[in-house]
Amino acid sequence: MNSLNPDTISMFLQEYQVRNLQDLKIAIYDNLEAEYTYVKELRSSTGSEVASKISYYPELTLDQFIFKMKHPSLRKVQALNIYAMVDILNVDLNYQMMITELNGLHNDRGLVLPGVHFSLMIDLDTQNLSSTYIASFLTNVLSNLSNIDFDLYCGSQAQKKMVFAIKDIYSVSGMLVDQSHCLSVTTIEDSSLSTELYHKIRLLCSKEALLIRKTTIENMIRNYEYEHSLFAQNLSSILGHFTEHFLPDELYEKLFNKYCSVFTSLKPETLRRLHSITVQLLRCAHIKVMIYTSAFNDFAVTGELDFYGFRIQLTPEQRLHYIKHIDELRKNNAGLELKILPNGVLSDYQHIPRPTLFLSEDFTYLRFEKNTPEYNVCIPNKIVLNKIFKDFFTELWDSDTCVSPDSLITHSIMSMEILQSETSKI
Repeated sequence: MNSLNPDTISMFLQEYQVRNLQDLKIAIYDNLEAEYTYVKELRSSTGSEVASKISYYPELTLDQFIFKMKHPSLRKVQALNIYAMVDILNVDLNYQMMITELNGLHNDRGLVLPGVHFSLMIDLDTQNLSSTYIASFLTNVLSNLSNIDFDLYCGSQAQKKMVFAIKDIYSVSGMLVDQSHCLSVTTIEDSSLSTELYHKIRLLCSKEALLIRKTTIENMIRNYEYEHSLFAQNLSSILGHFTEHFLPDELYEKLFNKYCSVFTSLKPETLRRLHSITVQLLRCAHIKVMIYTSAFNDFAVTGELDFYGFRIQLTPEQRLHYIKHIDELRKNNAGLELKILPNGVLSDYQHIPRPTLFLSEDFTYLRFEKNTPEYNVCIPNKIVLNKIFKDFFTELWDSDTCVSPDSLITHSIMSMEILQSETSKI
């Protein structure tokens, strides 16, 4: 860092996608530490070199295999292309998030990294896990990797496979024999061979195998998918963060007038019509809604609202108005059933932002909290995945996990009234 000049500082900031010198110091240190750990692990391994830059290991534990996946090149975020086939639902639960996070594929500084492209093929055919676990795992993975260009595919080709290829850099592959061991593991540092494997996996990840289709709220509105989701039968949702759906008319109009300029490709009358439809449905339709406790807590403190995919901030007075409106809706519409979901259905994923899921008989989509509204919506592309999400919702709704909203809403209103009164004194 001490030897950098203005030109090289600019280059490094871009390479590591950081904003300032302090973050750059952390990124460079992390990169050096990852390199040291990786080389240290290589020296302690007992593989045989079978060709130049190719090593073979008869057997590795998943701990050892994941170390091979933690190649230092993953610390670079300006341009990174990865394809992988992993039978991830059939490995030990402790390893699943270790594999999907890939130790440095992205960072925790709240950045969106469009230069990182990661495509993962998995196999959904598993008898050992419930729909609740599979749906929770998939939504949390999608949420956790939502700041990169991430695609998810499914196919039987991923059965018993552990294959991971970084274009132009590195690859590692093995055969999964049980939940914690791999046989016949090969690592390749040769760029041409790694790229060849990369393209072979890429051919298998076809459009027909795509599990999730990425889009935006604006695209959904233009394609009438947003409207379709409103009028579909058996409406239900799990909210990890609050959205524009529960805005009262006067607050909606105020926010719309302030932020309408961001919707450059949508007509104002289109958005107002969708709001009017939503208001009427919330007052008379039968809808089931589960809301994470964290959605209330975060909203009370930050005031962040997902407004058609854009993150905006409400004043303490507006937050109070919003929550009171939700309380009014549930009291005046007996068909609007509301339950509270404690933070994290699965304890393994407490640190990941809660996903927001909208379900119906015909249309399902996931909405994520991202720093930009680009492709922050995922639509299941397979019937089997829709069934998994529906079973997931039903299992949660009928379980003892969910609780009455009365206490939390009362507490939230009290908290926001205190916050409003203190803010008014400033």
